[in-house]
Amino acid sequence: MFNFFKEISEKIDLDHDLINEFNIVNMSGKALYVEGHKGVTSISSEMVAFKIKKGRVVIEGDKLTLKELSQNTILLQGKIKKVEIF
Repeated sequence: MFNFFKEISEKIDLDHDLINEFNIVNMSGKALYVEGHKGVTSISSEMVAFKIKKGRVVIEGDKLTLKELSQNTILLQGKIKKVEIF
C-alpha cells in the first residue's frame, strides 16, 4: 500500500520515526490535512489550534471550517494564511 509520508521521507533521507509525530499537507492554501494531532484546543472561522506530540500548531485564515475530525486526523477548509508550529 502506498504511504505518501513514507515515500517522501525516503526521498529526502528523513528518519522515518520523525514522520510519525505529525504530518501536515497544505493543499493550495485552500485546505489543510493533518495527521497526528492530539486534540483541538481552539476553533473559530479565523483560527484553529491543536496539540501535537511535542507542542502546538496554530492555523490562521479566513472562513476556516472543520470538514473532518477523527481521533488523529483533521481536514480543514478555507483560506489558509499562516501555519505556526510551537
